[in-house]
Amino acid sequence: QHYFIQSNLRMGALLTFLLFLLNCSVSAAADKLKLSILMFRHGDRSPTTNIPNDIYTTDSWPQGPGQLSIIGKESHLENGKFFRARYTDPSSETYLGLNPDYKRVEVDVRSTDMERTLMSAESFLAGFFPPPDNNLTNPLDVWQPIPVHTLPYPNEKMLDGAPVPCKAFTESYHETLMNNADFLSFMRNNTENTKKIYEVCGWKEHSDLLSQLSTAETTYDTLFCEKSHNYTLKKEFAEANLFNLVVPYNALRWSLFNLMTDSEKAFMGGVLLRELKTRVRAAIEQTDEHKLVIFSGHDTTLASILTTLGVYDGVQTPYATVLAVEVWETEEGGHEIRLIRHHKDEDLISYTLPGCQESGCTEEQFFSLNANLEMSEDDILDKCNETSWPDFAPSLDKNVLFVLLCVTILFTLCSLIVTTIYLCSIKKNTKYSSLGAVEHRSLLADDDFLA
Repeated sequence: QHYFIQSNLRMGALLTFLLFLLNCSVSAAADKLKLSILMFRHGDRSPTTNIPNDIYTTDSWPQGPGQLSIIGKESHLENGKFFRARYTDPSSETYLGLNPDYKRVEVDVRSTDMERTLMSAESFLAGFFPPPDNNLTNPLDVWQPIPVHTLPYPNEKMLDGAPVPCKAFTESYHETLMNNADFLSFMRNNTENTKKIYEVCGWKEHSDLLSQLSTAETTYDTLFCEKSHNYTLKKEFAEANLFNLVVPYNALRWSLFNLMTDSEKAFMGGVLLRELKTRVRAAIEQTDEHKLVIFSGHDTTLASILTTLGVYDGVQTPYATVLAVEVWETEEGGHEIRLIRHHKDEDLISYTLPGCQESGCTEEQFFSLNANLEMSEDDILDKCNETSWPDFAPSLDKNVLFVLLCVTILFTLCSLIVTTIYLCSIKKNTKYSSLGAVEHRSLLADDDFLA
């Protein structure tokens, strides 16, 4: 009996050891996260435009129009904490292998050149990379600066959606809508509501249907911000039921993304789609050390990339929504690309991209996905008939540059005329002057030169 008990103990120990080895083998062979590309909309903000007849003006908002609010900062701080927990815990299946204290070569951050997107990126990074030694002896002990790269607005072709101004895109998009029965039906069936919006708000009237939609959508955005921040709507606005009146226009605006032609979709998100594939390829081929790439943008940024990827639902993305393109190395040695979406008020959403499995895309599937929609920044410039403006004035509008050029030419012509008149006057005086006078002028000229 004693021998039997010892045999059972040895057998149990052996089974435990074998199970341990099996578990280690499975863990070692499990999929590994190699790269994450985060794209997010900025956080809650003040309205970008004031309604002419409104009781609220620019001074009604603490930092003015279009600025990130305290709620907006906090939401991205929490987003940073969420993804830190997802990517920096070695015991987690989603461990990215990042240095939790921030390592420059592992992280790349880019934002549009807007204060609300720059501050959203900074808030996110504050949550993701808190200082390693938080002893409160120095202000930097509770926050560490991390670089956020950006480009001047006219030069931004990747994160702002369609390049503005771009005659080619504007004309094409206008033609698409003017030939779309659903768009025309909505606008014509809501003619009286559109007229009421203009009258109540005091907007300058437009006959163009697309301009009317834009005005109504702007009205929605301003009223949405006021309601979100618990501002009491103007009495006349409330009596006219103005907010509910403009809600359908806003819904229409975002549904129009899915009506775009392939060319228009490429204008909106083709550059970013190309960038995503470039980053994914670099991670697979191990030619780039970055493990975390962050793009801070707008609702149009997310709508554009989701449209070019073929999974946009036509609904405006809420503030502080985060999309993540994750590159996984599979246990078989291949790679899988997955797209997920995070928002504090939603469960984590996993997208199934066209032509891919529910679990994700293979390399071949992802790189071939909507390849016809990819565009480079040079492609944008060519199609928009734009030229590369001098680096010394990257943020100047072309109309301003044209005026400056005209002023310069006019000034040059005036200078030439004055100089010609002066020289003619000297020649005339010289003709009737004595030799002594000529010698006297020569001496003056010498004196002028020496001075």
